[in-house]
Amino acid sequence: MRTWAWLPGFALCLAIAAPRAQAVVTEDNFLVRTTGDLIELCSATPSEAMYTAASNFCHGFAIGVFRVLQAEDMARRSNHLFCLPDPAPTRNEALAGFVRWARADANRTAERPADGIATFLSQQYPCPRGR
Repeated sequence: MRTWAWLPGFALCLAIAAPRAQAVVTEDNFLVRTTGDLIELCSATPSEAMYTAASNFCHGFAIGVFRVLQAEDMARRSNHLFCLPDPAPTRNEALAGFVRWARADANRTAERPADGIATFLSQQYPCPRGR
């Protein structure tokens, strides 16, 4: 019996890479002035010369912003910005969701990258009333 467990991961990679057409990571993207720059880094494909640097930068930047937002949020007694589900998504799942979310509205790509991540978290993982 064949196992096709790899198929969902492969489909996710195609879905993330497909809308990019001919976009290629540039050194300028590493300045991360906008959410669009971060999306380009997070969407780099293995065939790109700067793939490793872009992927590592994407993950490092995103987890850094997430940890700061999480610490700020934990300091609040109420009106939390976001509430992660249990089990929480993996980093790859969350980043893939962030890329799809940002691409769904061109206005999002012009935001500052930390603001883009904060808005994504609050919209993707809203808290139940009273939290």
